[in-house]
Amino acid sequence: MNEITLHNKVNNIFANIIGLYGITQDPETKNYMMVLDYAKNGSLRNYLDERHNKLSWNDKFYYLFDIARGLQYIHGNKLIHRDLHAGNILHDGIIYITDMGLCKPADYIDTISENTKNRVYGVLPYIAPEILQGQNYTKAADIYSFGIIMYELIVGLPPYHDVCHDENLAIKICQGLRPRFNIKVPQIIVHLIKRCLDANPLNRPMAGEIKEILAQLWFNGRNQTKLKKQIKEAEKINNNLSNNGLPSTSLALSYETHSEAIYTSRLLDFNNLPEPRNSDDYYEYKDNIISMEYSGINYNLFF
Repeated sequence: MNEITLHNKVNNIFANIIGLYGITQDPETKNYMMVLDYAKNGSLRNYLDERHNKLSWNDKFYYLFDIARGLQYIHGNKLIHRDLHAGNILHDGIIYITDMGLCKPADYIDTISENTKNRVYGVLPYIAPEILQGQNYTKAADIYSFGIIMYELIVGLPPYHDVCHDENLAIKICQGLRPRFNIKVPQIIVHLIKRCLDANPLNRPMAGEIKEILAQLWFNGRNQTKLKKQIKEAEKINNNLSNNGLPSTSLALSYETHSEAIYTSRLLDFNNLPEPRNSDDYYEYKDNIISMEYSGINYNLFF
């Protein structure tokens, strides 16, 4: 019933939260179910798999703006989502945030004991490093998740899709590992993602600031000219890096996912994770989120 109560508190399709109509009960199992708006395109993750290669920058900015607006509305109602990932974002022409099952008031303090302080529920690549380490959730943890989604929407690939989602990955994330672009991306966008993924939650922007930055970049004439120049330069480089210099004619992405890369929410229990920090050249390196790649083989390889 907690999910129903909190979802109803932010039940506003105009704020990019999926609409809640009410509840129903299975006559056989007696389980209660929520009745939500139907999103014909499914989750954002499914949509990216099927159509990412045909998404324009205009599409990407509108989707990111919608997510930021929905997150601002949640935070404005003094709530924290706590499980924001591409599987909990729905696509129906516009974007909606859903699944408020782990949502809690912003001032909620988890009851933590020595046996449970390192346990967290969610999808590892989207969980902020301070949460992995056992600290309490803040709105900044949702912003970190947004930063990962921003990366994912731009590149199309799930974060860390080619490595095992295990304790080694959690250690590396706390030590400053972040996803890397496999394409050239405008530096303005890279910098915003870096801010969202900063190891220090106090350095991350608020949802309202992100929404305003996205609006200024895409809808303000002078800023849009600067951004479009960077986009044009990036697309030229990306076309030269492709096999034949031509854009893909396929709508769908083609990639392989590691057998132990898990994108459904689950209980994670990691002990003795290091203090979260940024990589040494985090803000000096402007062409990508971090300068080194992670193979998943040796977690002492780069840091």
